[in-house]
Amino acid sequence: MTPQVQFQLPIFFDIGATFIWAITGAAMGVRRGYDYTGIFVMAFVSALGGGLLRDGIFLQHGPPVAVRGPMYLITVLVGAMAGGAIGVWAGGRRPTLLWRTLSNSVDALGLGAYACVGAQMSLEMGLGAPSAVFIGVVNGCGGGLLRDVLTNAIWMLPGQLLAIAALAGAIVFVGLQELTNLGATNSAWIAIALTFVIRMLAIRYNWRTRALRPPPT
Repeated sequence: MTPQVQFQLPIFFDIGATFIWAITGAAMGVRRGYDYTGIFVMAFVSALGGGLLRDGIFLQHGPPVAVRGPMYLITVLVGAMAGGAIGVWAGGRRPTLLWRTLSNSVDALGLGAYACVGAQMSLEMGLGAPSAVFIGVVNGCGGGLLRDVLTNAIWMLPGQLLAIAALAGAIVFVGLQELTNLGATNSAWIAIALTFVIRMLAIRYNWRTRALRPPPT
């Protein structure tokens, strides 16, 4: 079997996804009345939180990728300024349908892509398939989860098919890596496509999982 090549996101997608997530995080900070520091923190956590959880808690292979060079921090800073300007211009109004569609599409693509990146990095460090799948899901969903903790909001719950979409993509990616000769890149794009379709269909048709019991009134 030929050696697997590490999956690498095309740089324009990596930076583009980071930029869009920074914009959405900053815009949320403006709507919640945060100052400049709070808006930047929201942008940073939204864009890079998943990778920080992956590198700092699970893989622990040196400084997180996000802080090894200035590229990601500059992207987040520019995205924070753009998101802040959009939030001020919107005056606290709800995002338009076009903006929500664009944001959801980028989130869905990034969800699958970063799930694959986290899983691939785990496999390269010698972790087993279950661990790689778990870290891949954390990498994909971690930024939104940390953002919700900071804002006391609910993004993944109740019942949204978000972590499940990332889980499906991570399982497919790891399975293809372990059982076929497709290579990391081809396996990743298949997994990204599956994650994107599941997530966008879930948004379009409001697919949700059912609660085990109704919440208290």
